[in-house]
Amino acid sequence: MMTGIRVVAVLLVALMLTGVLSPIASAQQPPPPAPDMFQETLKAQQAAEEDRRVYNAGAIATNIFLVPGRAITCVLGGAVGIALLAATLGTAYRAASGAVHEGCGGKWTVTGDDLRPEGPTARPFDWEKRWD
Repeated sequence: MMTGIRVVAVLLVALMLTGVLSPIASAQQPPPPAPDMFQETLKAQQAAEEDRRVYNAGAIATNIFLVPGRAITCVLGGAVGIALLAATLGTAYRAASGAVHEGCGGKWTVTGDDLRPEGPTARPFDWEKRWD
């Protein structure tokens, strides 16, 4: 029994010394280089920053027309409310208040985040059923 163990041990040592397993070991390819997560994150942040600048520029262009339009609508709503109060001798105060709130209420300026879409865009005819 002891002789068998010695024979197996000698054969294993001989295999290691002769390098029979070296072609198998050298055939293994090195693992592909891992993507640099820092570079990927940096590129994504730069793209998001460029995207943010575009939406902010669009918001500025929108505000050029939106704010004066809101001011005109607010003044006209106030004039309609005052005229309605005068015509009804103050009894239509809810309608007059509604006219003023309609013209002056809501958000007066737009930011780039307001213009940025959230998620997938809807189909043009979303109310129609698809028969696919």
